[in-house]
Amino acid sequence: MMSKKIIYGLLVLCCCSVFLLVGCSKKADTTTTKATPRTPVQLVNDRVNASDAINGRQDTNIQDLAGRVGTLEGRPIIDLTSLTTRVLALEGLNNSALDAINASLSYRMALIEAKLAATPTPNATPTVTPTITPTNCSLVTKPVGIYPQSGNMSIINGSILFQWANCNASGYEFWFGTDPSSLINCATLSKDALFYPWPVINTNTYYFWRIVAISPCGNQSTMWWFKTQ
Repeated sequence: MMSKKIIYGLLVLCCCSVFLLVGCSKKADTTTTKATPRTPVQLVNDRVNASDAINGRQDTNIQDLAGRVGTLEGRPIIDLTSLTTRVLALEGLNNSALDAINASLSYRMALIEAKLAATPTPNATPTVTPTITPTNCSLVTKPVGIYPQSGNMSIINGSILFQWANCNASGYEFWFGTDPSSLINCATLSKDALFYPWPVINTNTYYFWRIVAISPCGNQSTMWWFKTQ
């Protein structure tokens, strides 16, 4: 039969074994749950995700500026090199500095837009007045009466269609009356009008008529007369 000392010794040895096993298990657990160090890329992603609100605001501002720049298409090209350099320099700045530069860019863009809007529209091409070819004065002659013939003493009473020949005038005046010294200008006619109707006239009366050829070279005229029956 085993002695009490041997039994107590075995019990102490068992207890020590249990303690050792529990301690090792806890150490192993601690080793497995230890946090893995974050990589630089993960840290950058964390910072970007933490600033979503700021990024959203900046995106809105940039989209607004991009839209406003888009409206400048078709207008004079503006050198934005200095603005691009300043935008590139924004990398690494804090949010307050970024907001300040954004406000500055917006203000400068507003000035550019206002200046372009105030640019006057080029005047339309002026209308060129055609040069009028001078009339060849050598072709302008005195009017020649066709009907009624001058000196006719037996014109039948009634309406008369006065007629004359073309004398290359720019227009004609028809004068008519019973007193050659005080004829009345009855009508001013175009260059193509070579006749003029007159209503009923009196019987047994002397009448006088004159055609004035209007011309830049100087007006010319001829007077004729006739007598009704």
